[in-house]
Amino acid sequence: MTRLKWKDEYSVGDGEIDRQHQNLFSLIDRLEDHDLDASALAITFDKLDLYVGEHFADEEEKLIACNYDDLDAHIRQHNEFRDWLNTAKESFKSANEANMSIGSNVHDFLRDWLLSHILTADQAYKDWINK
Repeated sequence: MTRLKWKDEYSVGDGEIDRQHQNLFSLIDRLEDHDLDASALAITFDKLDLYVGEHFADEEEKLIACNYDDLDAHIRQHNEFRDWLNTAKESFKSANEANMSIGSNVHDFLRDWLLSHILTADQAYKDWINK
């Protein structure tokens, strides 16, 4: 599986948001770690849930402050992602935490979603927050 590697093209020009994105990369890659037992995988899911909540709140606050014109659509994407993550966590728990392959499957989805989100939705606000 492919690990996430930060590239300059992912930057939105805001140091705090860029650092948060890099930390999300690390958390997502942790889900693919084959040395994780079920308990560690559950903890990683919980950390990801908390961190995503903090990141989305920080990002949305900055978008509100700069009067970003596509704020509603951006928040909608965040909410859809939160819903997906909650469903993934519940699926993991209902599988009695025995299916370790879920970490790899979730990793692949999260990697693709995050890269797509950063390269499209987040890049769309880059000029707004850097005024």
